[in-house]
Amino acid sequence: MQRRKTVNVDMGKDPVPHVLWSLAIPSIIATLGHTIFHIADTMFVAWLGTVPLAAMSLILPVIFVEYALMSGCTIGATTLISRNLGMGKLYRGRYLANATLSLVFMISLLPCILLIPSVRDPFFAFMGASPEAMVYLNKYLFWQIWSFPVASCSLLLDAVYRSQGNAIVPMSSLLIGNAVNIALDPLFMFTFGLGIGGASLATLVGRLLTLLYSISKLKQHSKIHPKFSFARNTIPTWRNVTAIGLPLSLSQISFSVGAALLNRILAQYGEAAISGWALGNRIEDIAFLVVFGFNAALVPFVAYNLGKGDYGRVKAGFVFAAKWSAILMCSIGILLYIFPMFFLSIFKPDGLTSLYSTASIRASTTGYPIVALTIIIGGVFQGAGHTHYNLFAQVARNILVRYPAAVTLNALFGINGIWWCQPISSVVAFIISLYLFKKLESSFNTSSIETVEKAG
Repeated sequence: MQRRKTVNVDMGKDPVPHVLWSLAIPSIIATLGHTIFHIADTMFVAWLGTVPLAAMSLILPVIFVEYALMSGCTIGATTLISRNLGMGKLYRGRYLANATLSLVFMISLLPCILLIPSVRDPFFAFMGASPEAMVYLNKYLFWQIWSFPVASCSLLLDAVYRSQGNAIVPMSSLLIGNAVNIALDPLFMFTFGLGIGGASLATLVGRLLTLLYSISKLKQHSKIHPKFSFARNTIPTWRNVTAIGLPLSLSQISFSVGAALLNRILAQYGEAAISGWALGNRIEDIAFLVVFGFNAALVPFVAYNLGKGDYGRVKAGFVFAAKWSAILMCSIGILLYIFPMFFLSIFKPDGLTSLYSTASIRASTTGYPIVALTIIIGGVFQGAGHTHYNLFAQVARNILVRYPAAVTLNALFGINGIWWCQPISSVVAFIISLYLFKKLESSFNTSSIETVEKAG
């Protein structure tokens, strides 16, 4: 019992900065571990050449969609479990965890349809895959698909730990899986000669060890031990979880749809353009680690304190996270704008890919501070159970604004104009998020609490 207190913070009583840093720092490291799963694959695949890298880039939207569906449900579970724990309803938290485990596992099996060649080949041809890229794509896709069921269980356990104020176990589990993935990537790809398929096999093994570690710590650090079950109220519970999780999933999917649409525009400039934009996105994933950490910390923090009816702590948490995120992203954006090649060098891009990556990064960094604030506002939306607000902002950013802007800028300035669709769409998303946040703020003491209590 004493050991549990050393890793779980009291989200309702401990000082707000202490709680948020205690949750954010492990979340930052955990997010880094999750990102490095993709960064390591990208780096080693880039060493194989431009065509394999382009093939992997074409698969990324599928990966993002699947993780969007699973993580949306687990964040919905985090919100509802935290809310119920804030109200002292541990039994309800346990039931929510059990129901969500079966839900995310079923979702993880959806991509298996892409194992059928008659479905897979036309789908990726539509996404812009050339015959040469298709060969590499098929090899990389196979093991990725089988890693999804393993990852679904890990994501649910992360939600269980975080909802109890514990971000240490999720961090540690991902670090273990990440270390294994990095070690096995070159071994499988180059020593054993598996090529691009070895990269995805290494990811599967890493995710399996992540799951095993999380399971091993349940008895020691959690009052909730999820198990597969199907009871009378399981389907109604799925509806409650997806009422919060589905809008969040759709908002994340909108990024993948937007990425696929942008890939189609970039395809006219060759695989180097697609690869260059993909590398720019990988750098951006690392740049926003701190902000994503604060976002992850805010979800259980906001949900728990709304469960207690303490809006003052919710507001204090938002102000603290927003201030630090804006300051840090201004500094990081300046650094990346001045020295993009210092960070790109680990991927060893060729000349044209390097040129496109640099242009993409420099355009995106101009919008980093407002993107950071949008993400922090999104954390409050998630914790309050208003994930449909995230959906409005992200669909506007990723599809309704970014794609038309890319088409227009391409027509006017060619590929050099396309990169600027990123900051333009980010400004629009921030304006929408700010408006919705003001609307939510005025109703925190009444309708927002009632809405999430009914959902829980």
